[in-house]
Amino acid sequence: MAQAMAASPPMTTRSARIAGTANAVAEAMTAFARLFELDWLPEARRAEVELVVAEVLNNIVEHALAGRDDAWIELAVTAEGGRVFVMTADDGCPLPSPLLAIAELPTQDPQTGELPEGGFGWFIIHALTEDMTYERADGLNRLHFSFVI
Repeated sequence: MAQAMAASPPMTTRSARIAGTANAVAEAMTAFARLFELDWLPEARRAEVELVVAEVLNNIVEHALAGRDDAWIELAVTAEGGRVFVMTADDGCPLPSPLLAIAELPTQDPQTGELPEGGFGWFIIHALTEDMTYERADGLNRLHFSFVI
């Protein structure tokens, strides 16, 4: 069944600076659709956008900003022409370049048949976004990705 196309609003950009902690990210994600004015998206697509943004922000907190109490994340979301563009910026550790490659699903351990604890996040991010670019400049990480609505 084809998903109904949502009419996108005129171009809007909203941004927020979030403390680089798991609690601050959780609070920001609780109000994400309202804060970034994405209520116009179909519910299923909005859930995908929220899932990816939460995964990216949590990865930043867990890996780039680990052990820092002065850390922050800048999050900007732009809706324009049937797309949602997302940019994150932080001053944490650089993103390892292999994570930008096409991610594959983790596999079961052949010995035990168990799935690994991690490794699903980047697969989900790559699977649900249209594109992704990363740059490290002036001590900042900037990650850009978008969604076709």
